[in-house]
Amino acid sequence: MKYTSLQLDALKEVINIGGGHAATSISKLVARKIEMDVPAVKILSYHELYQDILADNVEVHAVISGIVGEYGGIVLFVVADDAVAKLAELMLGSSSSDKAVKMSAVSELTNIISNSFLGAIGKLLEVQLQSSLPVIQDDYFGAVISSAYVALDQYDDQIMVIRNEFTYAKERLDASLFLIPETGVIDRIVKSLGI
Repeated sequence: MKYTSLQLDALKEVINIGGGHAATSISKLVARKIEMDVPAVKILSYHELYQDILADNVEVHAVISGIVGEYGGIVLFVVADDAVAKLAELMLGSSSSDKAVKMSAVSELTNIISNSFLGAIGKLLEVQLQSSLPVIQDDYFGAVISSAYVALDQYDDQIMVIRNEFTYAKERLDASLFLIPETGVIDRIVKSLGI
């Protein structure tokens, strides 16, 4: 997997636009300012991924949506336990002790984030992209992320990690949005950008 620094910067800018639209959508929905960090676009081994991003044995809630349109892949929203309660409270306007209610709120939030994210990227690349209905999975981060890549027939030791993080009131939300494209999609995006 070889890409130039210019190509990676261009991909980062595409993801930045998509993530910015997603953060704006969340802010409008919850009537509070949600910000997005500069996105990460890195090529890492799984070992590096678990060191740099999140340990493989951390339990997470993952909301998985397929990408429907000219480009295929998965949008994966990974949320730690404490962030589920915070995001659900933002969505519902009050706290809830019911796990099903909290996860339903986070699932709906993910649906909005994914479609906003993909819509902005699709507009930039002049293609139609949207997400399928989300599926919730509770598991260890290592199991979630590796099964997502394997589902797309990506068995390489090196993977491209495309990730956005969000913050609320200067506090980092322990939630990350991953874009996991099908094999060949990144090459097509780079080509469409003329790089």
